[in-house]
Amino acid sequence: MADDLEKKLNAGMKAMDEGDFKKAYSAFKKLCAENPDNPDCWYYKAECGSMASGMFGAKVSNEEILEAYNKAIELDAENCDYYQSYGLFCISINKYDEAEKAYNEAAQCDESRSSALYSEFAVEFYDNVMASYGEIMEDPKARAPYAKKALEYMLKALDISAEEAKQLL
Repeated sequence: MADDLEKKLNAGMKAMDEGDFKKAYSAFKKLCAENPDNPDCWYYKAECGSMASGMFGAKVSNEEILEAYNKAIELDAENCDYYQSYGLFCISINKYDEAEKAYNEAAQCDESRSSALYSEFAVEFYDNVMASYGEIMEDPKARAPYAKKALEYMLKALDISAEEAKQLL
């Protein structure tokens, strides 16, 4: 039975790799219905939905994707990758507070990756804000709260205090 599930998951991932998100999403959706307690089914459904959501004509709502990530996390709260992917998706849909929370959870789950996770959050968050708010961000005052948050996370990634950073600069 487990081998059968693994084969089906692999088939869905292969379809994703080949860019057939419609086929892959249908496969993962079916796998979630058949295996509601398997976090990987929910995770891959979310990942596929996330990739497909950027494609023209995709019929996967952000709510469906968020729900699938949350279900995967609920079923396996110790999986750092689930939180990281969820956080990245939240950034892509401008849910910054939720993204920040997810990245912090990921860093707590796997402290050996915390530096990479904090810096990824800082860069992805800041890039998304700049892209989303464009010309508004040319004003230093408008940009300041976002730049401050990104900088705080870069300092966290480097394990450097603000005071130490000032001395270094």
